[in-house]
Amino acid sequence: MIPGTNPFSSDSEFDSLFPIYIQELSVLHFTPLNVALTASQFLAPDEDAKVVDIGAGTGKFCMAGSHFTKGQFTGIEQRQHFVRIGNKVIKRIGLERVALINCNFTEIDIHDYTSIYFYNSFHENLVFSDVLDNKAKFSTELYELYTAHFLKQLNAMPTGTRLATYWLGITEIPGSYQLLETYFDGKLKLWVKKG
Repeated sequence: MIPGTNPFSSDSEFDSLFPIYIQELSVLHFTPLNVALTASQFLAPDEDAKVVDIGAGTGKFCMAGSHFTKGQFTGIEQRQHFVRIGNKVIKRIGLERVALINCNFTEIDIHDYTSIYFYNSFHENLVFSDVLDNKAKFSTELYELYTAHFLKQLNAMPTGTRLATYWLGITEIPGSYQLLETYFDGKLKLWVKKG
């Protein structure tokens, strides 16, 4: 942590660690700290928790999760420049138990994680006015591909897997997941896989 500062004291304090264009994206596209606190405490109840954030952007949720809990946080992000910027901030503020990986989430198996965070990462494939930048490809076909892959991965996860969804665009979570609680006017939903 940078001496004399607490980047997790407010969203504006945290966002100030990033270039202006990232700060401008944060309000609409990155998880607010109060949401990250609630979600991460559910997803990482102990030090054995391994949380994956699908579509992590510059890693705000993962950084907050590693600050607020004792769990391990991994962010998957297809935009290389977001990962590079996020990893610089992680190093600058001295966070541990957090990593950002540059890849498309269809290229990895999330089976090794105990918990999943999903902030409607595929939405920009449906509403092009909401895209973060022009560095990735977008289409309704990609939305359908990503959604099908995500639901397949959720179905394959073991009993007890924890899932937090925020501003979920996908209409269905597999029936094996039980909705436990909702927060922030129903925008944050906390689920657990029952079988």
